[in-house]
Amino acid sequence: MSHPKQVYQLKLTLDDVKPPVWRRLLVKEDINLLTLHEIIQRAMGWDDYHLHMFTMAGQIFGDPEDDEFGDLGTKNETRYKLNKLGLVEKSKFKYEYDFGDSWQHTILVEKIIPAEKGIHYPICLAGRRACPPEDVGGVWGYENFLEAITDPHHKEHDEYLEWIGGSFDPEEFDRDEVNELLRIIRSARGKHTTYLETEDKEMDELLPTEQEQMAFLEGLTDWMNNLGNELLGKFESLPLRHDILTFLDYISKNPLAGTQSTGNLPRKAVYAICERFVDPPKLEQTIGSHTFKVRSEDEVWPLLFVHTLAFHSGLVDGGPARKWRTTPEGILFPQIPPPIQVVSLFVHWMIDCDWTIAYPVSGLADGLPNEFKFATLNTLSALSEGQNIPFQTFADGVISDSGLKWYSQDQSFIQMIKRAVIEQVAIDPMTRFGILECEYQVDESNGHGYKQLNTIQLTSIGKAILTLMTSASTLDPYNPG
Repeated sequence: MSHPKQVYQLKLTLDDVKPPVWRRLLVKEDINLLTLHEIIQRAMGWDDYHLHMFTMAGQIFGDPEDDEFGDLGTKNETRYKLNKLGLVEKSKFKYEYDFGDSWQHTILVEKIIPAEKGIHYPICLAGRRACPPEDVGGVWGYENFLEAITDPHHKEHDEYLEWIGGSFDPEEFDRDEVNELLRIIRSARGKHTTYLETEDKEMDELLPTEQEQMAFLEGLTDWMNNLGNELLGKFESLPLRHDILTFLDYISKNPLAGTQSTGNLPRKAVYAICERFVDPPKLEQTIGSHTFKVRSEDEVWPLLFVHTLAFHSGLVDGGPARKWRTTPEGILFPQIPPPIQVVSLFVHWMIDCDWTIAYPVSGLADGLPNEFKFATLNTLSALSEGQNIPFQTFADGVISDSGLKWYSQDQSFIQMIKRAVIEQVAIDPMTRFGILECEYQVDESNGHGYKQLNTIQLTSIGKAILTLMTSASTLDPYNPG
């Protein structure tokens, strides 16, 4: 990789916010404007799930696809590098983020200086104050937000504090944290640049070859031919399959930056994706006069499950402070026959995924026993299709065979807790895969009508998948060897 001859020292200031919010950055001369946009997002603390554009001497640069009617004359930002835009010291240009809240930034070229060998750019030299929260309502909304959270008597005080997660310090700025985020950009740049540079290439070059696809498909021909039309229809109509396709479609059309700490999807995307699921999960709960809204993807298990499956199946790629995008495998996925889609997802759930995400409490801090997945699969395989089995019988068998332990001084409820673990990390996912059907009974003893899992039943989908699992040597359509 060639080292730049010069770097630009830029001062980025958020317009119309007092006291001022600003960052001083060193960036390479040969980065394009899309890369500068990503640097600004990390340096300021935005989440990069709104539209943006640059304006220089009356010319707009951004994503031409965002210029729906073409009346702005937007030039493709990926094609313009800083050192090709005629910028000199003391030049100024504009950057706008979120066309709804309309956060305007002024970028001043303070200096153009020689690059230093051994220094990796971009770098944040200095800055002041936190940037406003996403979707706070622009400059006016931010002023109202700050007034509300600092005044306990303000009518929106409690609502805003809950919305922001408990606290917000407008004076907070951590240069080391910003530089760590910029370091993540540098480490991901090679891969990300490769993706950008191949956008204009034929997608066929990125996808598995026809020979590779056929090698896998031929291995499943007999299995698929024996499914029958009724069972094929059940695979096709499985809600989980449709939700995965919904998720991939949304990510492909809306590349989103993962949150800085966990890589989760922004809250706006959580709501947008969930409302398109076959059975949309509840994202709000009203208790008394107060309505509680979901704040994080971690609070929405159906979406977290789908996102986890898509990531570990190689259908999407992303992470903390990185954009989530569909991979070539993710683009290919909708073209694969439904039974193979489901089987591929199931194999990745069995092999690659950490099941404790379904029950993230301290008692499982050390993880599940090594034998747990094998014990679950073994116990499932022993079931007869269509036969109702008491849940407790199934759960106690997995607990015994896997050696599942729960560490607590109070041992009186340990078996009940272990059964709850089985229900969350084994039964719930298997139900989503269509492998099991569950029957519940309502326990009215406590006056709350608690729904309790009573029996489970192996389905025809479950029987077909488990039969294949015990006979197939490979189940990954992207690695047929």
